[in-house]
Amino acid sequence: MTTTRMPSLHQGFALALISAAAFGTAGAFGKSLLDTGWSPVAAVAVRVAIGSLVLLVPTMMVMRGKWHTLRRGWPSVVIFGVFGVGVAQVAFYQAVQYIPVGVALMLEYLGILLVVMWLWLRHGQRPRTLTVIGAVLAVAGLALVLDVFGVGSINMVGVLWGLFAATGLAAYFIVSGDDSHD
Repeated sequence: MTTTRMPSLHQGFALALISAAAFGTAGAFGKSLLDTGWSPVAAVAVRVAIGSLVLLVPTMMVMRGKWHTLRRGWPSVVIFGVFGVGVAQVAFYQAVQYIPVGVALMLEYLGILLVVMWLWLRHGQRPRTLTVIGAVLAVAGLALVLDVFGVGSINMVGVLWGLFAATGLAAYFIVSGDDSHD
């Protein structure tokens, strides 16, 4: 019988910090690339390539003897890659060409509300009252940040790209939460 070694609390915490730092700097890093003339697709391609190289060895170690699961679950992998990684990032980088990074992130994270709606409509998991209250507050906060009731102008192109990024983020969470494949 083989046993899998669980990472220690310290290792998990270190990985969480590294992940948070990488994620937290992605918007500013991407925006600076765009400001120097990079296209959103090129910025995402480089980011995905670097991430793929960093994860290549750990992936090979984890998949050793389990390649059959990839053959069975390839549609989920493709959907996750195209929507959860590609669409979410390209749409986000497109959005930051028109609106501030913080606003683009807020729009993208409306994807969490899309997940709640997906679970309700597709799987009948009605959201709890606290979830509904949180969703209403999130949308109200976004309306305030976007100043939709003020005299300022909203760049709708950036908002639409941000909402498209939200669909990518929703796909990311939905596909990664699907445990029907190993």
